[in-house]
Amino acid sequence: MSTCLKFSFDTPRRLSLMQGWRGSVLRFLLALCLLGPFGLAAAVDLNSADAQQLQQIKGIGPRTAELILEERQRGGPFDSLQDLADRVKGIGAKKIITMEQSGLKVEPAKVATKAVSNTADADIRRKP
Repeated sequence: MSTCLKFSFDTPRRLSLMQGWRGSVLRFLLALCLLGPFGLAAAVDLNSADAQQLQQIKGIGPRTAELILEERQRGGPFDSLQDLADRVKGIGAKKIITMEQSGLKVEPAKVATKAVSNTADADIRRKP
C-alpha cells in the first residue's frame, strides 16, 4: 500500500515535468513555424549588406566583413560568390559553400543594369 501512495504522490510531479518538457518543445516548434525560413537563415545580399548583416553569416567575422566591404567599394559589386573568392583574400571554395548554406546570396547589381540602360538611351538619342 505504501508503494501505491508513493506512486500517487509521485505521479503529479512526473506529469508536471513531462508537461513542462512537452510545453517547451511545442513552444519551440510553434516559434519555428511562425518564423519560417527567416528564423533559420535569412538571405543576405552580398552587394547591399552592411558589416553587421554580413557578420550574421557563418564564416564571416568582423575582419572578413571589413575586407568584403573594402573590396566592394574598390572594385564594385560582386558578380558571383566565385568573384568574391577571387577578389577577397582568405575566402576559398569551402568557405563559399558554408556562407551560401548560411544564406549569403549575390543579387544582380542594380547600378550596372541602370548604366547599361542609360547607355542604350544615349545611343537612341544620338541616332538621326
